[in-house]
This record gives sequence, structure tokens and C-alpha cells, in this order.
Amino acid sequence: MPILKSKASHESASSLLPVIAGLPAITAMFADRLSTTGWAVLVVTELVLIAATGALAARTAADRARRDAEVLDMPEPLSGARR
Repeated sequence: MPILKSKASHESASSLLPVIAGLPAITAMFADRLSTTGWAVLVVTELVLIAATGALAARTAADRARRDAEVLDMPEPLSGARR
């Protein structure tokens, strides 16, 4: 059934959250020790991770909407068949 599919993309998006939350702290802690290039690499990496998480969330939402539409389009059993 389409409802019972695994939600692997949601789990992978959740696993990125600690990394995304930690990068600003790392950038702030090591800002004095890093060169401008190192600091820029950390900031760009954080922005890429945020974009990747957003893309995964959008994909998950689209998959969920597609599954919901499939379930709503499924034919219902006839009311006379119940007993």
C-alpha cells in the first residue's frame, strides 16, 4: 500500500539538523583563528546544508501530497457489500 512506505527522506533531513545547528557555533568559536577563506567555507557549507534540508523537506511534502491524492482517489467499496 502506498500509505505504508518508509519515510527515509524525512529521517535523513532530521539527521542534518544537528550539523546545521552546530555550524554557526563553530563559526563563531573559531572566527578569530580562521582565515577569511576558512570562515567563508564554513558559511557557504552551512548555506548549502540549509538548502539541502529545505529541498528534502519539499520533496517529502510533495511525496506526502502525492500519496494523499492516491489514497483519496482509491475507489470506495460499495455500501451494499457490508454486512
